[in-house]
Amino acid sequence: MPAIPDAFETLRDCRNLFIKHLGALLRDSRILSDEATKAVQHGAGTYFDAMVSSERRGSFEEEVDGLTSSRITLVGEDDLELDIRLDNLSARLFDAAGAQLWKAHLRFVTLLRRPNLSNASNPIGPRAIRQGLDDMFAAAGAIGLERKLELLDQLEGRLLENLPGLYAEIGDFLEQAGVEASQPTIGAAPDNAKARATETTGLPANALLALQQALLSQLPGQFPGQLPGLIAAPGGNAVASLLNQATVERLLFRLNELDRRHGTYSPPQFSSTASTNLETLIPGLFTGEETTAPIQPKSLHSDELGVPANAPEGLAIDTLAMIFEAMFSNPKLPDALKAVVSSLQITMLKVAMQDPGLFTDNAHPARLLLDRMGNAVLGLPIDAPVRHPVYQRLFGIAGQLRSSYTSDLAVFNEALATVDAVISERHDEISAFAQPYIALLNQLDRRDQAAIQTRLVLDPLVERGVPPAISEFLDKTWSKALQVTWLENGPDSTAWQEQTAVVEELLWTFQPKADAEERKALARRLPEILKRLKTGMERLGIAADAQATFLDTCFALQTKALRPVAAVDLAREERPLEAHGLHRREGTPLAGEVAAGELVLRTLDFSEHQPAPARALGCAPGDWLEITLNGGKRQVAHVSHISQTSRRALLCNPEAELALAIHPAILDRQLRDGLAHVCSALSLFESAADRALSRTTAS
Repeated sequence: MPAIPDAFETLRDCRNLFIKHLGALLRDSRILSDEATKAVQHGAGTYFDAMVSSERRGSFEEEVDGLTSSRITLVGEDDLELDIRLDNLSARLFDAAGAQLWKAHLRFVTLLRRPNLSNASNPIGPRAIRQGLDDMFAAAGAIGLERKLELLDQLEGRLLENLPGLYAEIGDFLEQAGVEASQPTIGAAPDNAKARATETTGLPANALLALQQALLSQLPGQFPGQLPGLIAAPGGNAVASLLNQATVERLLFRLNELDRRHGTYSPPQFSSTASTNLETLIPGLFTGEETTAPIQPKSLHSDELGVPANAPEGLAIDTLAMIFEAMFSNPKLPDALKAVVSSLQITMLKVAMQDPGLFTDNAHPARLLLDRMGNAVLGLPIDAPVRHPVYQRLFGIAGQLRSSYTSDLAVFNEALATVDAVISERHDEISAFAQPYIALLNQLDRRDQAAIQTRLVLDPLVERGVPPAISEFLDKTWSKALQVTWLENGPDSTAWQEQTAVVEELLWTFQPKADAEERKALARRLPEILKRLKTGMERLGIAADAQATFLDTCFALQTKALRPVAAVDLAREERPLEAHGLHRREGTPLAGEVAAGELVLRTLDFSEHQPAPARALGCAPGDWLEITLNGGKRQVAHVSHISQTSRRALLCNPEAELALAIHPAILDRQLRDGLAHVCSALSLFESAADRALSRTTAS
């Protein structure tokens, strides 16, 4: 096992990073108080230390870690139910973070020099979180089961959302510290089935070479020299080819002639059935007859050209054929794009026969050209006709390329530059479309700032201990009044100062009044306080009966305060679970809109402010995303702007008349759950190779 430089310091820094980021995660959630957060951190740190300091043990000993006599004893029903819920939570955390946790686990195997370390005993794993929650509940004292389960429900969503990012950060830290990932041994695998599939399955890194291997395996025998996946150029090693130079040159000449005679190529019309007749596939290839019949979306195989399938040239032809077939059968690709690709089949075939780098070089200009053409049409309707201006320009580029290509790849670079110009022009057009919506997105950011400032005012007051009805009023009603005042008048305005002061005054009216002077002061100040409250509620449109109910509650508390009784300190003894952290916040994404005149910005956000994830978003301005809107509809949109304040993304697509502001937490979740992906990062050529390989290996 490789040596780890400064293993002690690495473990210490890793522990500090884990505890620090776990604490930040919990504080950002606004579910726990500082005391409760510290209790969770303490328990997680204790678990980390135990896993790091333990000696090597067998797998059974690993799995029963923590199953001490104190836990095997009989427990009450409430404790048993809580224990089951905590175990279920740990299992769900394993499911959500399995892949990231497994990668970090392999580095802990190296760092701790424990090849038999089970994933369940990972020092930063969900069991550490579970022990932290155990410590928190122990510190909380006599808290009922219902309260504990309620708190777990609130915590679960935040943990499921943020733990994968935390584990990824720790994995990156260990990698930067020089800790290599251990090679998985037989029997060692992630506890999560999805993580196992991610780590041990999937297509090979070079799907093109694997596709050629698959084609070769289906042939009766391989060509001499055993050169699977390596396409020899014509005129190369004679042993590696079954075709002589003259035959190859005649084939290339015939393909050149076909391209020349069809230089005035018109976009093909796709039919639901494809002819298997070669004359229909490429009219005039063998007969020499001119025809204007449309080319069908069908790829060209070696047997149709009379080329042996086990020759390198035949292998090149059939590899390309399967790639083109994968493109033509892909329902997500527009028919008009398939038509553009179809027009370049013969040109790509000539490249494959002349340059083996097409199958080995990811940056080959011929491959990049197809990829960029795919990027150029992102965001266009799937049923956009070939007469669309973008497709017309692509057909023109393809036609110029077919007429000018002989064997010099420089013409592909020229075509690439022209396609990039098309992409750049579309980007500029979309940026101009998006510009007016940035001001509306800034309104959402200001709404966040208002919510944050409101919480800074209300949270310290609620922490003092207030009756539940008053706490609910402040959290759900008066917080909205404060936000409206902040947005309309700003934090330095007289209106804001008055609205915040009335909360302090309201809470003062509930305090017992020990002497006659205090009771007189209450009677004198109360009408103005109630007037401000009523004005604020009416401004928010609170129903009259709801106003009356709240004012009746206030009256009862104020009447009690007027009774001449001994002063009583109403501040509650603080417990970790009873502090300001129990704000219930809606975590379900909501669709809405922000309008200014005729300009309407759609939103996918939360009903209340939620912080952005700590990790960076998996996209950047200029990317094209496929996202999932409310109702499950999928839409391709351009990332036109990302707010530096809130990290909301402005997604635009003029073709679909879409302008959408999406909260970073929602976008991050969609990207991690596969409900969204960066489609501009995909390679059209390689994706087709992957698709072809999957179909070949499945058959």
